[in-house]
Amino acid sequence: MKYSSYSAISATEDHSHRSINGHGGWSRFYKWESLTRKMPVNFAGSQVDTHGPGAAGGGQLKKCLKWYDLISYGVGSTVGAGIFVTIGVVVKNQAGPGVLLSFLFAAAACLISAFCYAEFAARIPLSGSAYTFSYVSLGEFIGWFIGWNLTLEYCISASAVARGWSSYVSNLFTIFGVNFPEALVEYPINTFLSFSPLSVFIILICTFILLLGVKDSARFNMVITIINVLTITFVIILGAFHVDTKNWSPFLPYGINGAFSGAGTVFFSYIGFDSVTTLAGEVENPSRDLPIGIVGTLLIASVLYIGASLVITGMVNFVNIDEKAPLSKAFEDVGLRWAAIVISFGSVTALTATTLCSLLAQPRIYYQMSKDGLIYPVFGKLNKKQAPVFGIIFTGILAGTLALFLDLSTLAEMISIGTLLAFSVVCGGVVMTRYSLSAMDTLPLLSPGGKWKKFLVFVNFLPLSAMLFTFFLFSVLFSFCIKYSAPLWVILVSIVPLLTITIFITLRRHTNAPITFKAPFIPFTPLLGVLVNTFLIVQLDIWSIVRVSVWSVMGISYYFFYGIRHS
Repeated sequence: MKYSSYSAISATEDHSHRSINGHGGWSRFYKWESLTRKMPVNFAGSQVDTHGPGAAGGGQLKKCLKWYDLISYGVGSTVGAGIFVTIGVVVKNQAGPGVLLSFLFAAAACLISAFCYAEFAARIPLSGSAYTFSYVSLGEFIGWFIGWNLTLEYCISASAVARGWSSYVSNLFTIFGVNFPEALVEYPINTFLSFSPLSVFIILICTFILLLGVKDSARFNMVITIINVLTITFVIILGAFHVDTKNWSPFLPYGINGAFSGAGTVFFSYIGFDSVTTLAGEVENPSRDLPIGIVGTLLIASVLYIGASLVITGMVNFVNIDEKAPLSKAFEDVGLRWAAIVISFGSVTALTATTLCSLLAQPRIYYQMSKDGLIYPVFGKLNKKQAPVFGIIFTGILAGTLALFLDLSTLAEMISIGTLLAFSVVCGGVVMTRYSLSAMDTLPLLSPGGKWKKFLVFVNFLPLSAMLFTFFLFSVLFSFCIKYSAPLWVILVSIVPLLTITIFITLRRHTNAPITFKAPFIPFTPLLGVLVNTFLIVQLDIWSIVRVSVWSVMGISYYFFYGIRHS
């Protein structure tokens, strides 16, 4: 069913009606129009307050969150994983002291994407995050592709942080002289797999808390996030007195490409602002509070990450960094055992918040996809606390299984590419939404004029989606040229099409500007976001791309089996 007719259907129509329309006459669904149909912006907006008890999912998310709840969730989801988990892996294996640049590169890329997320979130305050934004701007298939990969992103994020949590719990016992059973933390099976029962424990606890509802989990998260920020501030201030600048030399032991590669990995540490948008359906004043929550989260996280990276690499030489518990071990190495106790305790609470917030986001995306008919309606059902109960339980089981068997480095590499893909598509979606022309928009262009007017007509009638896809392809080419140090003339050749497309889009008629938050410097901000995010994807390990490709094939198969016929 096309959205042109779907928009006339009441938002309270149940899922069974859509299912009936989904059977019979398969040929009407398996066609190009089905893949490219878009959810109209006005229809997406109409869903915000119409998810009543009769809706397909059987309930309405409770609108009870304010801007400080969003920042708390964002900081809780973001700060913790990067400092207490990812930084050790990146410092030792990819960037050395140059991890500072990795965080700066990733923060810059995130800020560009954050503006685009903020514009969409204020304009379309639904729980689907990048999935819904892509559905509205680029069509159903792209929306599904991003939504499917987002489920991998948040689930793996929770699993990776749970692995780090178990290491810090073990380290906390060790500081007090208690031999914690190593088999509960990590028992190697082979090169790729290891067994970690303790990681499953924290996921089960967080899953139970989320079932209590978003307001109760928000209070719990607020408390442990405050402890988290105070702990990291303590680390930065105290650690600054024990920095030996000799440890910063060599600053880039793996070269500048190591810092770029590290940026792709630490991107995993910034997905907190992304998770804020999955709470859009539960915010009292989304047009005001969502941009504050998104940008506020990113700014706080960036300041803490940069401070912590300077301190930890200055206290301990990068070759001696402990990958599993880098901060507390660093303070132990300089003789501050009492500080290591404080840090270990704070890191346990911080990673608890990060696990909780990562598990919070995925069920909300399932909820929105269920409302749109792309996955089974059971994911849209809410319990008495107005929490998506089946999605929460399913996410907990899936994340617990991954945390039980996959090691931290494997999980961290898998998560970043899903995040970067979502960011790239959202940035492209802003351009599509702002510069797409209707028949009425083109009428002024058809009046007689000179050569310049004819050129403008030519630019405005070029297919915008084709221009964006070409921009993405040349972004990939440019990124490979930089990664493999291509000759300067080759790099310049790859830049020319990027500049040309940017100029062409700038000359198009600018329509559909939102009345809420607006991303600045359109179209330069979103196009730069596409380029930077693509560049970071290319820096990742090839096996990360292979894993996500396999996951995507699974998702596409499910879409053609079920989603395309029930949308």
